[in-house]
Amino acid sequence: MPEKSLLNNLLSRQDTWKGHQYHLSKNSISTGNDHIDKFLLGGWPLSAITEVSARQNGIGELSLLLPVLKHYTNKGKLCVWLDPPYEPYAPCLADAEILLDKILIVRSKNTKEWLWAAEQIIQGNALLFAWTHQINPNYTALRKLQLAATDNLSPTFLFREISSIKVPSPASLRIEIEGVRTNIMSLLIHKFKWKVPGTRIRINLSNKLLERTLLNKLPVNISPPKQYKGTFSLPATVKPQHLNA
Repeated sequence: MPEKSLLNNLLSRQDTWKGHQYHLSKNSISTGNDHIDKFLLGGWPLSAITEVSARQNGIGELSLLLPVLKHYTNKGKLCVWLDPPYEPYAPCLADAEILLDKILIVRSKNTKEWLWAAEQIIQGNALLFAWTHQINPNYTALRKLQLAATDNLSPTFLFREISSIKVPSPASLRIEIEGVRTNIMSLLIHKFKWKVPGTRIRINLSNKLLERTLLNKLPVNISPPKQYKGTFSLPATVKPQHLNA
């Protein structure tokens, strides 16, 4: 058989991988931003860990995830925040149409408790937002969480220190938020199956989104905006031993 025919037969096989032949992933959920969806080939990976790093808290990491929070809480799914560095600002979340009774805050005392709680939350098929600023999970521990996430139908988000970028991680997606300047947010890829590390995207943000970014640093006892009536509060904080995942 001529070499050309052999090559054509090989290329026609379904199990033959062809460079640059990628498409929008079906195993993802929209970020709520068309440009980011295109950049990530569909959106946030499902059944996988996404690591978000930034040089400081409150520069856009939560605003980036408001659409996915809205999606899941409005579908009745519990979203658990594990060791957030600030108390979430309830009026801001309500303004984004996020159901507050689906938000649960969990506080851990040490790495062991943090890892136990994270695994229980993931195995319970909840949406997990976890911060690692008080602990330093190793690769083995993160690998265990990544394996647990494969059975969870939601994405899992870990907010990590900028120094963690230099350390290997089993996470499917690792991104860095470089900051917001004049309504522009820059996202840098450090690990993603379909992107070369160092690939960057810049996104235009609305003024309203920028306002929400700043609000996540405000304490909960600040008076709600005038358009709100009634009390805005989040469920009480619980300790890991009281968590029923």
